[in-house]
Amino acid sequence: MTWYQCGPTVYDESHMGHARNYVSFDVIRRIMTDYFGLKVKQVMNITDIDDKIIRKSIEEKVPFTDIARRYETEFLDDMRRMNVNLPDSITRVSEYMPEIVAFIEQIIKNGFAYESNGSVYFDVKGFGAADDHTYAKLEPTSVNNKEKMAESEGVLTNTEVTQSEKKYESDFALWKKVKPDEPFWESPWGQGRPGWHIECSAMAADAFKKYPIDIHTGGIDLRFPHHDNEIAQSEAYYNCNNWINNFWHCGHLHIEGKKMSKSLKNFITIKTILEEYNARQVRMVFLLHTWSNTMNYSTDKSLPQAVALERKFTEFFRNVEAGIRNSTVKANNQRWNANDEKLSD
Repeated sequence: MTWYQCGPTVYDESHMGHARNYVSFDVIRRIMTDYFGLKVKQVMNITDIDDKIIRKSIEEKVPFTDIARRYETEFLDDMRRMNVNLPDSITRVSEYMPEIVAFIEQIIKNGFAYESNGSVYFDVKGFGAADDHTYAKLEPTSVNNKEKMAESEGVLTNTEVTQSEKKYESDFALWKKVKPDEPFWESPWGQGRPGWHIECSAMAADAFKKYPIDIHTGGIDLRFPHHDNEIAQSEAYYNCNNWINNFWHCGHLHIEGKKMSKSLKNFITIKTILEEYNARQVRMVFLLHTWSNTMNYSTDKSLPQAVALERKFTEFFRNVEAGIRNSTVKANNQRWNANDEKLSD
């Protein structure tokens, strides 16, 4: 079974939203492998070249790789502390430039992308009009959501410039022409760097070598446009109409009913929460909620409830262990007694 997991964009500390996402899918993966005995190959990407990373590197006057490696290391450390099993393979965008360029070239060759002023854009309208192709399979109602589309293009994108380069307003960047002070790579269209969406399509293709991929996971906020654009790119590349068999999206995590945000001062990092509670207690918090639904985290209620539940489980298993030790010492007779029969019922 093949499983591609959208990993973090490493430009800041990991927070409780990340913890919920990766813990939830870790639990599901353990059930699949440990309980059902399924063989799962899981690949996760690290987005280590991105507008937010570049902006932070400019602000701190250090190479973008310094920013990316610092927060990648912290993220992986947080996952280990949260007892999340790491995937079988972790891919970094910066290490897959030849594959990304080749992927874009094939999409152009298939007629679903075009070069414009040193950048390359995906032809959304042309793709949707082609036989056996549908754009925005996951969230078709968001196709005209300009705010989501603009946000996905990156914080350093000049919308006026890109709109003048596109055939249609909904087209999105596969390759971005280099701008001053930005890192870049060589390509047939000139110096530049990949757009956000193309990275996952290209790395998944290289990691699994064939399609359809069984499972693709990520946060609910990635449904559109990120995952819808991934689907379109990959189906344009393969000239197919089914790239992924199952998309699983983890629900939002809200703090006291509000979206987590530094400006609202309700931004809780994994490091901060683990200073007061252990990983098992934090995992209990997430297990008390359906993984795919929005979860409202309450500072006063959520973790105290999880701590109480963890205590119950701990006491239960201690009692079981004590009972096993006592029965082993005191009884050589393996025949069930009345208590055994009652417990069995």
